[in-house]
Amino acid sequence: MRFEGVLSAWNHDAGFGAIKPFGGGDEVFVGLAAFPTDGEGPRLDEALSFEIVSGRDGRKEAVRLKRLPAAAQPALRELTGAARLRAQRAERKRRLTWLAAVVIVVVMLGLAGLRGWQGAHAPGAVASAARH
Repeated sequence: MRFEGVLSAWNHDAGFGAIKPFGGGDEVFVGLAAFPTDGEGPRLDEALSFEIVSGRDGRKEAVRLKRLPAAAQPALRELTGAARLRAQRAERKRRLTWLAAVVIVVVMLGLAGLRGWQGAHAPGAVASAARH
């Protein structure tokens, strides 16, 4: 049986973490080997589909993970507390990064235009048409 949840904790050094099921209940252990080999590593607050098996030590363990499509991710609706705050901060950081990039481009274009305008209107500058 497949379940859905969100990656609520991850230890990059040790290669394991926990998934919080959407329906509630205890968090489920997950190891790096359970993730799909699509070239992307585990991301906090990422929505996943998984199966549960009993691990070597008898604890529940998530296996055969699949990433849920972005359109199907109810992750932000299901998050609470610190996880929701982390997701909101990450989204705010992405938006501010785009805004900063746009501001930098606009300022650079403005400075280039100003410099070109000043060069054309300098006191000693003679228009090419006036020289001939």
